[in-house]
Amino acid sequence: MGLAMRAFIFGLILLCLNMTSAHALEVSSVRFGIHGDKTRMVLDMDAPADFSTFMLSDPYRMVIDLPAFEWRAGEVQSPQMAGVLATRHGNLKDGISRIVFDMNRPVSIQQAFTLPSGSGKPNRLVIDFANASPQIFAQTQNKIFGTLDSGAQTVSESTAPPSPPPPPSSKKPLIIIDPGHGGIDPGAIGTDNLREKDIVLKIAKELKKQLEASGQYNVKMTREDDKFIKLADRVKFARKHSGDLFVSIHADSMPKSTAHGASIYTLSEKASDAQTARLAARENKADLIAGIDLNVEDKDVVNILMDLAMRDTMNQSKFFANTVVANMQANKVETLQTPHRSAGFAVLKAPDIPSVLVESGFMSNPSEVRALNSEPYRRKLAATLKDGIDTYFDQVRKNQRL
Repeated sequence: MGLAMRAFIFGLILLCLNMTSAHALEVSSVRFGIHGDKTRMVLDMDAPADFSTFMLSDPYRMVIDLPAFEWRAGEVQSPQMAGVLATRHGNLKDGISRIVFDMNRPVSIQQAFTLPSGSGKPNRLVIDFANASPQIFAQTQNKIFGTLDSGAQTVSESTAPPSPPPPPSSKKPLIIIDPGHGGIDPGAIGTDNLREKDIVLKIAKELKKQLEASGQYNVKMTREDDKFIKLADRVKFARKHSGDLFVSIHADSMPKSTAHGASIYTLSEKASDAQTARLAARENKADLIAGIDLNVEDKDVVNILMDLAMRDTMNQSKFFANTVVANMQANKVETLQTPHRSAGFAVLKAPDIPSVLVESGFMSNPSEVRALNSEPYRRKLAATLKDGIDTYFDQVRKNQRL
């Protein structure tokens, strides 16, 4: 797992919120369940949100910071075994609200993650915690779970000095660029018989050139020529080289030739819309062109979505996607009306590497094909992606200094 990923858990969502929605978050309920020696707390929310959570002492408290929310949960009821004495909440600072659970004993947070809405269930924040000895508590209380940059342990909330920041890493982040399709799989076919596999390879090479020219990154490509690579092998390549970010580049096709604009996709178990579901189904069938049985070849990613839901990877991917969208719009790269979408793309299933799939445009749109086939536009598109990567890792470096 790359160092950048481990460092990323400290805080990002404020920028994401500015990009996505002005709607105030609602916390509708807080539920508890006892599972052996572990307690699970679940916060139901009306929208996806990043968070940070950590423990404080003197007295013992569990703190959850979220984007500014409206409290709809009423009075929190918890089982006696959970150890919660009281609950309070309020605004911490502009754009950030805080929930504090007074605890009757030291506990340690074992894991914290979000789950998306689906199957009649709302968006959820899940926190698992367990009893801890004072010694274990002292060792773990400064650990922060989540990606929300809330200022974390403020002077007013903690009597313990912050742990010294780790020295900045001199290791360059490794970017894995994945040009889609290739070899016997041409991808979408556009005007003048232009093929998606050729267009995206040119974009990928331009992005690699710009990233390496900056001197800030190491870059590897899953393919640098016209060859076929199985979807699972693209994921394995990224993990084998311990990539810090995985960017798969494609160019979509639609029955209507008027569809146009770039978009970016992250992984989720449920597609964000019907069009994205169809796109994911097409992309996931790429291996069938070479006669590969996905049921046999995809063993490494069986049930990986359940694992991903318990990690920070998906949240990091979403942050990066929103960053790229913001840069596209700022640089006047035309996007779809809803440019950030999600579905179960097989190529995005590396469990420990933030991953996105960029649809650079529509091969089914003649004018967009001409743009994608032009060197100036490819330079502009690659520069926009690089700007997004820069923003992402600027935040990573800031988080390393927290």
